[in-house]
Amino acid sequence: MQALPQDMSPALIRVCRLYEKLDKTSTELLKSVYATDITFRDPLHEVQGIRALNAYFAELYANVDSIEFAFHQPLGPLNSGDEGHESGLAWLSWTMTYRHPRLNRGLDITVEGASRLEFHEGHVIHHRDFFDASELLYEQLPVLRNVIGLLKRRLG
Repeated sequence: MQALPQDMSPALIRVCRLYEKLDKTSTELLKSVYATDITFRDPLHEVQGIRALNAYFAELYANVDSIEFAFHQPLGPLNSGDEGHESGLAWLSWTMTYRHPRLNRGLDITVEGASRLEFHEGHVIHHRDFFDASELLYEQLPVLRNVIGLLKRRLG
């Protein structure tokens, strides 16, 4: 388990610990951190509600061989209140390393990103991930990798 910054709020610690143990057999754990009416958005999808989020993660995790997150210094401390009932906005930067059998010849892929997390009474009610979808997926597909490389060279 990764050592997290000591000044991290208990609510953020719960989010980090969830993602450290989440896999294709444990997506039901999402309800321990996320509100029933969660809105989750990343560059590829948007889902509403804990059931849809669970289905989304179950499908994602079923297709990867491994996935790990390293979390970095959070920004924007939450409003304290009683432990477990924190509210407010926080940002969390992370590095995700995953392995998919059909991408990058089954080798590790590393993606840097950040999450904007809005908490209400200790649960995440809005989660938005920011990362380069090209780095995550498109550049890992041989045909698209060549096209994206060509575009980058022409624009650079």
